Amino acid sequence: MYKRIISVILIFIIMICCLGNNKANNNKQEKIYKNIYIEDIDMSNMTKKECIDILKEAYPLEDINLKYEGKTWTIHPKDIDFRYKIEEATDIAMKYTKTSKRLENLKRKSKLILNERHHIPLDEEYDKEKLSAIIDCIANQIDREYVNATLAIEKDGTFKRLPSKEGKKVQKDELQKEIDELIQNKNITDLNIPVKTTLPTLNSDDVQSVNSILGQFSTAFNNHTSRGSNIHTAGESSGDIILMPQEIYSYNKATGPRVLSKGYKYAPVIIGGKYRNGEGGGVCQVSTTIYNAALLAGLEIVEVHNHTYISHYVSGGRDATVAYGYYDLKFKNPYSHPIYIKNIVGDGAITTKIYGCKDDIKRIYVRTEYEYKKQKIIVKTYRVYLDQNNQKIKEELISTNKYDQK
Repeated sequence: MYKRIISVILIFIIMICCLGNNKANNNKQEKIYKNIYIEDIDMSNMTKKECIDILKEAYPLEDINLKYEGKTWTIHPKDIDFRYKIEEATDIAMKYTKTSKRLENLKRKSKLILNERHHIPLDEEYDKEKLSAIIDCIANQIDREYVNATLAIEKDGTFKRLPSKEGKKVQKDELQKEIDELIQNKNITDLNIPVKTTLPTLNSDDVQSVNSILGQFSTAFNNHTSRGSNIHTAGESSGDIILMPQEIYSYNKATGPRVLSKGYKYAPVIIGGKYRNGEGGGVCQVSTTIYNAALLAGLEIVEVHNHTYISHYVSGGRDATVAYGYYDLKFKNPYSHPIYIKNIVGDGAITTKIYGCKDDIKRIYVRTEYEYKKQKIIVKTYRVYLDQNNQKIKEELISTNKYDQK
């Protein structure tokens, strides 16, 4: 009971003091009430101008310097319309004990007189879209795509290699977040631009391992025909390809649709068991040549289809027909090194050479077994592996092919 009476008396005294202060303030320039802080700065008894001046000195508008590899990009406050809301924070401090509710004002003043501090945050603002545009501009100066190593085989059989290069990518979201944290923490310091290194999918060491022929095969054709022209076109688009370990080669993917708009011509094709003119006639000879080189290189055959009839340019069981969207030639690189597929189309012949690491060379030959049944010819194709003494190590059945007899 005694403590309650003391508290009531104390509050009454404080209220009288507050009323006295209010009257006094009417006769002099308004000041911020005691124990009011903006951030951690005590603004007690300061005028509005004094408060603003102190905050501007304590929180100057500073440049943001972004650094990368010895180069500096400077973002000036005006570039992003950056400012601290000093006037707004000052107004809040001035009006903290001057609300429209007199009782609330008395409560607040009572707490302040009893040394209870009231903290007002100093907010900031800037144009995030302008900052994003500046970061985009900086990224355009730093970013670069990675460059894969390249490999080419010269006419004399020598290897021409160009090294790979790593790429660079500015982490724009991360950089914008770091700048935002600097501004919010009111601690403007230099920032290192976060840049991610992007690695090439084919590096110089990979290309260096390609040094020997694993398998090669050739077929002949009449060069001075529409069919011969199609063989040239398909040969160019289906070669000069590096196949990484466990990667699958697709003939259809390499050439794309064999249509007139891509330089192909009408030439004889087998449709429904009959020879007719069609777009890209002759491209099966290219896929067949590649297929046989893949067999001799020891590559894993994933998909292969035979023609309706045994082809004139290769023996039965050794052909690979293709039809875009229907039949494809696919094989996988089973080695731990890349391989390189090279087509050489000359006057009247196409040769496919598959290059790889010398350590992956295999002694291989392909044999076939024929069986004649009524109107069909059944050909089984085997791949035979030999040791250094040409003794058979193993034999695998590659395909069973059924042809119509002409």
